[in-house]
Amino acid sequence: MQIKETKVLYDAIIVGSGAGGGMSAKVLADAGLKIAVVEAGPYFDPADPKQMTQLKWPYESPRRGAGTSRAFGEFDMAYGGWEIEGEPYTQKDDTNFWWFRSHMLGGRTNHWGRISLRFGPKDFKHKDVDGLGDNWPIGYEDVKPYYDKVDKLIGVFGTNEGLPNDPDGFFLPPPKPRLHELFYIKGARNLNIPVIPSRMSMLTKKINNDRGVCFYCGQCARSCQVYADFSSGSCLIFPAQKSGGQVDLYVNSVVREVTTNEEGKATGVSYISKDDRKEYKLKGKVVVLAASACSSARILLNSKSKQHPNGLGNSSNMVGKYLHDSTGSSRAGFIPGLMNRKMYNEDGVGGMHVYTPWWLDNKDLDFPRGYHIEVWGGIGMPNYGFGFNPNDFNKFFGLPTGGYGPSLREDVKKYYGSVIGFGGRGEAIAREDNYCEIDPTTVDEFGIPVLRFKYQWSDFEKKQAKHMQQTFEELIHSMGGEPLGDTPTKE
Repeated sequence: MQIKETKVLYDAIIVGSGAGGGMSAKVLADAGLKIAVVEAGPYFDPADPKQMTQLKWPYESPRRGAGTSRAFGEFDMAYGGWEIEGEPYTQKDDTNFWWFRSHMLGGRTNHWGRISLRFGPKDFKHKDVDGLGDNWPIGYEDVKPYYDKVDKLIGVFGTNEGLPNDPDGFFLPPPKPRLHELFYIKGARNLNIPVIPSRMSMLTKKINNDRGVCFYCGQCARSCQVYADFSSGSCLIFPAQKSGGQVDLYVNSVVREVTTNEEGKATGVSYISKDDRKEYKLKGKVVVLAASACSSARILLNSKSKQHPNGLGNSSNMVGKYLHDSTGSSRAGFIPGLMNRKMYNEDGVGGMHVYTPWWLDNKDLDFPRGYHIEVWGGIGMPNYGFGFNPNDFNKFFGLPTGGYGPSLREDVKKYYGSVIGFGGRGEAIAREDNYCEIDPTTVDEFGIPVLRFKYQWSDFEKKQAKHMQQTFEELIHSMGGEPLGDTPTKE
């Protein structure tokens, strides 16, 4: 294959355009450097009418949204998912690891929950607290100045609470709790579970002339046409270009490897264009890998040379090791006190207005680290059969299930908005035996070797998820409700 090499020498080449790549592009471009941003997916701008999905109705979607291959629905701003055609990954032994990828300008910042929390002092030194894992070589005070800058740059709403390991920041005014969240606050406080305003990166107040203020449509997952919620493209890369930054975008460009010279130092990247399937080389003084944790590891491991036989930066054989993800468990409950609700617009931001901050950390439990609790509910756009089913709810009152026509419509009106859901998010212990590596026999459609994962949850994470479920059931009962579905098992 002939490889075309560009003549331009960039000050920096940034691989990936998500949170890390976008911030690198913004900082380096503002400093006057000429940079290239290489993104595996297409160009994306949520304000472009051709790409905009915010405020669209289900009937505007092909097949009214049915049969979509999009992981979170036809209008969700995730160009990718757990499976991407032609770009597989594999599993080792009895691993069941789901790897979510978002190939588009801005990466996963286009559709994430915008929850913007800081690590606290203990998070950097947890081994000193519980003897598990390893301490970071840096502490909270080392990164606090950068947290402060990010708060002011992207805009984060919340309140300063003085919590010992959930540091305060520079916050915009938070939105008020909605009715289902008022129920949650009361139920949680009955159990001595703390609840505070959320900390999320949506603008509730104007901070510059490049971005609008949230108008509370509740559709942040579709990405915002007025740039009120944070995403890397609209809040970092586009402003850097607008202010005169020398930013060249290479979209639909899949990086094969980082190229190196005889001294083993990085000289650029080799990528394959999805548009013409040809391979190109970019030259740069510095290469920044910000393609997500696993994709960056894949690029490093595929960047083999005489100087780097095990992959670039992998002389210790640690690249890809200690892979870990957040623990998570969820549950929903039916709350009779929310039946027969008055209908009004309470869409709010695209996420929770309140949450339970990290709690129970290292108390007298059978698992370490603790977790936080996210809450959802309300009367957003109806989706019959998703989130609630009136036929099921009738059984709580000894009424017949089933039905159609007028009886079904009456049930929908009666139960609309009476479901509250909970999600727990905790920390797993990083272990060397959880890792990703290059699969020796499998390549993607571009001929690039893919990742193979080996990952298992330990008893710590399973016990943490079990505690989440027990807590959710207690919360639902405290709110006068009934848990929906069966309690998940550790399997």
